[in-house]
Amino acid sequence: MSPGTLKRWVLDSGKAAEQAHGETSAALDGPAASWSPSQRLTALQESYALNGSALAGWCRERGVFEHQLAQWREDFCTPIAPASREATGAFRELQRQHDQLQRELRRKEKALAEVAALLVLQKNFQALLEGADK
Repeated sequence: MSPGTLKRWVLDSGKAAEQAHGETSAALDGPAASWSPSQRLTALQESYALNGSALAGWCRERGVFEHQLAQWREDFCTPIAPASREATGAFRELQRQHDQLQRELRRKEKALAEVAALLVLQKNFQALLEGADK
């Protein structure tokens, strides 16, 4: 039997199981590192009451490591600190500097365009003078 056939059978069986078991079994498909926060929360809820060999079996079924569950639990339980005033002030200062540099860049680009236009006019004028002398 070819590996492609086996892979198709596994995918088809996964789709059939998803339709049979609904959203819950489908929420935990795929590698654990790419799970969304809602999928991680679902995994934490399902594994919360498990311990020892039951937890190890659950982890093997889902392709998750116990240390990943611990990290996800810690991530969900630690609050995200609001931005401090110093960080906000530093951001405003950087934004002000950025705006100032943008204004200066626009001014220099205009000056450069003006100088280029003057050089072209000077070259054309000299060409006209040389043409008039002949």
